[in-house]
Amino acid sequence: MNPWTDWAEKIKAIAQNGLTFSRDEFDLERYHQLQTIAHEMTALLTGAPIEKVDDYFLPDHGYATPKVDLRGGVFLDDQILLVKERADGGWTLPGGWGDVCEPPAYGVEREVMEESGYTAKAIKLVALRDTQRHPYCPRSPYHIYKLIFLCELTGGAPKENIEISDIGFFDVDDLPELSRGRTLPEDIQLLFEHRNKPELPTYFD
Repeated sequence: MNPWTDWAEKIKAIAQNGLTFSRDEFDLERYHQLQTIAHEMTALLTGAPIEKVDDYFLPDHGYATPKVDLRGGVFLDDQILLVKERADGGWTLPGGWGDVCEPPAYGVEREVMEESGYTAKAIKLVALRDTQRHPYCPRSPYHIYKLIFLCELTGGAPKENIEISDIGFFDVDDLPELSRGRTLPEDIQLLFEHRNKPELPTYFD
């Protein structure tokens, strides 16, 4: 993990929080300067144009908090459901950002249906990961909490969409190339362990 990306993200969060709570015009100017520095650092580190970095950064208002990524582990016999992302060609557990005013369990059920066409019921929170503590790659501009749910397949059929180009079930020992910014082999292994031993405690950082 590159510490410079962490420092840029922390500077951006400090700037955003300062802009939210400060009332002094000189402090506000300084926080705007910090915000600009953080954006320029990220653009330099990623090789992306500054305007694209602006699009990916956290909103420039309100207290800076981590984003929530929901992922569902759905099984058919001993195989796990994965979807292929059009964005990078990698495979991942179906999922996405949690929505405001939506319970996480409902959100992961919605994401499974939208990304795969299958319906599922969330039955257990397997893990709550802080992605800064795990080797998620490529590095996201967001600080993300990843909630991984074990889900029970209830119906549906595979259905591609604007984000997903393929859908399938895979053996844990024969996984396709993963979209590692979204799902790691360790996530899938953890889901298999909890499926086989439901009494295991939820993992959290």
